[in-house]
Amino acid sequence: MLNYLKIYRPINILFIALAQWLSAYFLNFEASYVSIYDGGLYWLILGTAACAAFGYWINDFLDIDRDEINKSHFKAIKSLNPNLVYVHLLAFVSIATYCGNVLGTWFILLFAITIALLFLYSKWLKNIAGLGNLLIAALSFVSVYAVSVLFPEVDRLLMLHFAMLAGFLTLCRELVKDAEDVKGDSETNAKTLPIVLGLVNTNNLIYILLLFIISFLVISLYYQSRFLTSAMQFAYYGYYFLFVIVPLYKVAIDVRSAQSKQEYAFLSKILKYTLFTGVLSILFF
Repeated sequence: MLNYLKIYRPINILFIALAQWLSAYFLNFEASYVSIYDGGLYWLILGTAACAAFGYWINDFLDIDRDEINKSHFKAIKSLNPNLVYVHLLAFVSIATYCGNVLGTWFILLFAITIALLFLYSKWLKNIAGLGNLLIAALSFVSVYAVSVLFPEVDRLLMLHFAMLAGFLTLCRELVKDAEDVKGDSETNAKTLPIVLGLVNTNNLIYILLLFIISFLVISLYYQSRFLTSAMQFAYYGYYFLFVIVPLYKVAIDVRSAQSKQEYAFLSKILKYTLFTGVLSILFF
């Protein structure tokens, strides 16, 4: 049962749900529990979760051979009847479609396009250098920014900050994960960036991207000051420095000399942790 649940990546899905809930409640200064419920937030969360689950299932299902090389742990989807996998995928599509129908045309299109892109990613796009990484980063951005479409009262500047943070860090982590999985990707003829550019050039690219992200955060934090009192600014900046900027700086320093699978796995965990702490900073508002 535990292996079955792992296919869903429950921690990742809960994290997406948390990001959407915090954005809807704390970045709309007039929000209440009733208003976000009546506004359809939970349908958005459910629809997004269904799309994410579809992505995880289809990716695992189509990528069994590569995962056998890259992953040391057992993949539960390997033991399932293919027809059962198709039933799950159909269920995810049905749930997302229903949620989109409840929320309106924009969200029907959003969920439909997301599912189509996740299928194309698993089947083809992730094997094209950089393209798959950019797609997943874009979907991460949209999953957060969609809250502002459902709730126009949400402050757009703050929404952009956190959506871009999610997108940039996801892009960085996807590149690190590709470097971590370079052995299996190479043996299955994938053309990811670490294979096309080599690990050294990929490391340098990640380093430059991280410096850009840190610069973006510093500039964005300056413009966010108008939303906070003086005392809260001090606490917010201190939190951001310790739990977001410092970890990113560490990854930027360490990635330039990274070579082994274990080193990349560690850097990937730090980036995942930083994305979590970055989203939690919404609580300051």
